[in-house]
Amino acid sequence: MKVISVKVPEEIYEKMKMHKEINWSEVIRNAIISELNELEGITTGNELMERLKRLGVDEKDINVEPPQGEDEFQRELKKRSTIRTP
Repeated sequence: MKVISVKVPEEIYEKMKMHKEINWSEVIRNAIISELNELEGITTGNELMERLKRLGVDEKDINVEPPQGEDEFQRELKKRSTIRTP
């Protein structure tokens, strides 16, 4: 098993310390597994956008345009998808 570090705000940490009976590593591990299971079920861009909205991500903060710009992306896509015959 691998080890990761998780940062939490001081106020959350203080609350966690009051519940030493809780295995916080297990709670975090289960949350990660649950999130991965849900993400792996996503098959469309719309499903992903809906999932991100439910997580509180503002749609305007998501850049859905390719980094090189849509026009350049389409030209490159067309160039790469052209079947060349000898």
